[in-house]
Amino acid sequence: MVVPLPYTLHTRYASIAIAWTVILIPPIFINLGLFYGLWYATNLDRILVLTLPTAILGIFTIIGIAERIYKLTQKSPQYRPLNSGRLGLDIFQWGYFLALLLISALISSTLARGDTDNDGHEYQIRLLSLPAVVLMYMLSTLTLLSLIGNALEVKLPFRFGSSPRGETIRPAIFYIVEDVVAVDGNGEIEYREAFNARYESSEMFRNMLWNLSVCWMLAFYVLGAVVTVLVLLLPVASVYAVGWAAPFPVAGLMVVATIFYVKSVMSKEGKEEDEGEESLGGDERAPLLNGAG
Repeated sequence: MVVPLPYTLHTRYASIAIAWTVILIPPIFINLGLFYGLWYATNLDRILVLTLPTAILGIFTIIGIAERIYKLTQKSPQYRPLNSGRLGLDIFQWGYFLALLLISALISSTLARGDTDNDGHEYQIRLLSLPAVVLMYMLSTLTLLSLIGNALEVKLPFRFGSSPRGETIRPAIFYIVEDVVAVDGNGEIEYREAFNARYESSEMFRNMLWNLSVCWMLAFYVLGAVVTVLVLLLPVASVYAVGWAAPFPVAGLMVVATIFYVKSVMSKEGKEEDEGEESLGGDERAPLLNGAG
């Protein structure tokens, strides 16, 4: 029996649009607008100009982190991973912290070195154009490790999100989808329970998440490498925009392709479920994945 997921996109298009607007405005419009406006239209200290855009972006990041932590640590366990304590953050949040640490290290070390190359801060600008690349490399590497662990049936030595100790590591996409939909998409604990049950009950669902993990991992490795080369080779005036903005439209196209792929798999899964029940003479029909619509 395929476990249906209590989540649909049909009633959430407006909230999704708002969420993506909030996601895109700080790194693209505010960040790029501040950098190019201050760099080319003012005589402010160059280090200050390099610092301000990323500092303001950091404020938005901290607000996002605070909101997620507030949801996860409420008295009610509605947003937390299954069977976790009140201070039990989800895997996506720990990944958020790791990304923040790596990107902060890149930005801080770049600003601290100053214009030691005497090139008009060109090398610093190129390095400050790489945070999105660092994020893609980090996600790809963590996904690769999860796929290796899943293929080798490595058992978790401790609780990992909703997965208890002793369970086989799952592909990274599983943890990302569960946490993002449950917390940021307000699917809450009901979605976590259904998502875990769906994974355990459906081989086709497990294969789909494996395939998605592989595709996103490879895409981010390739995209990260391409953006890195462009940032290092293009004229310095363009690299900040390329490094910060270029990954988003590509990722957007990948999201669209992912939606169509998921809908296709879920439709096939539903048909096979119906055919199986018909062969047994049953009358029940398992609903399709609501979230794929």
